[in-house]
Amino acid sequence: MFPSMIFRAFVAVLLGLAALSVPASAQTSPTGEHPQVVLELYTSQGCVQCPRANRLVGMFSREPGVLALTFPVGIWDYLGWRDTLARPAYSDRQQGYSNVLRVRGRFTPQLIFNGVRQTSASDWDDARAALNDTRNDPRPEGAPEVAITRLRNDRVRVSLSANARGAGADIWLIAFDPGPVIVVVGSGVNVNRSISHYNLVDNIWRIDTWNGEATWFERDHCTPECAVLVQRSGPGQILAAAYTSRPLRYPLRQIY
Repeated sequence: MFPSMIFRAFVAVLLGLAALSVPASAQTSPTGEHPQVVLELYTSQGCVQCPRANRLVGMFSREPGVLALTFPVGIWDYLGWRDTLARPAYSDRQQGYSNVLRVRGRFTPQLIFNGVRQTSASDWDDARAALNDTRNDPRPEGAPEVAITRLRNDRVRVSLSANARGAGADIWLIAFDPGPVIVVVGSGVNVNRSISHYNLVDNIWRIDTWNGEATWFERDHCTPECAVLVQRSGPGQILAAAYTSRPLRYPLRQIY
């Protein structure tokens, strides 16, 4: 028995040394969550119905198979309060959906489901029905297998499998904060209200056009979390998505 114990201890030491020899860049997390539905909320701090819509998206974001992302836009800034989180890139993205989905003008709160279906988030029953309908949609033609892996120092690695039928799609990388990120509105229609944002988009980058071949890339600045979308140009149908997710919630962010 004694020699057997020595052998097991020797093996354990070897395994420990092997683990220590792994390069830091190779110490990664699992390959991310793979949502069935990517839901985009276009919201504004100057919109009366938007605080309620934000809460709805917060609930949707906790459901299995759903990646809910919040894009603040400055559509109502002229009413007396400039949205503190809005960015021109988010307004451009919403305008692109309006053109593709043939929506007459932009509005808030607007929900986009997988890039192919839209509805108002003001009516929770309609929003729930649209989410359920999207869950039943078949897997898009040309969809690749996509994975996102967290590396060290807020860096991620993204990989896509080959699928020639998906060639021509755009690859988007999105950094987002699970939140809630709370903004206290100082004027306008929501004056003195504390508005919560869930899965707030901090930044969005168009990485490249996918040619249908297997590929991978690494990028920095993916914090607190990051998502990758493979999407038809337009913006159009989302073919595939993946996102990082850690069990610990981040500290509350409150902005005045």
